[in-house]
Amino acid sequence: MSKKNNIYTLEQNLIEELNDNKEEILNSSYPEDLINDYADGWIPIYNWDVLETAQSDLYLLNEADEDETGGSIIQKIQTAIYYRLTDAGNKWLQDNQDQEVA
Repeated sequence: MSKKNNIYTLEQNLIEELNDNKEEILNSSYPEDLINDYADGWIPIYNWDVLETAQSDLYLLNEADEDETGGSIIQKIQTAIYYRLTDAGNKWLQDNQDQEVA
């Protein structure tokens, strides 16, 4: 399995990008929208890469199986990856907003 298509690596890459753009995000009127945009940029687009990412954490397949929005299994896995990345991004946002207040 390629390390670049590991969900944990994708999460770390997202967090690194968020840290690089921390000031812009924290000063934004809608930081959650920026988090979503950054997370979207880390979702694999090629089928093989999507499947490799799912293989790195099989819980993604459970999340995809519960998705009732329609679409192919690849699209459902991509949605599960997106949710995982936005969760990580929103946790980063909460942690950094708490630090700003303190």
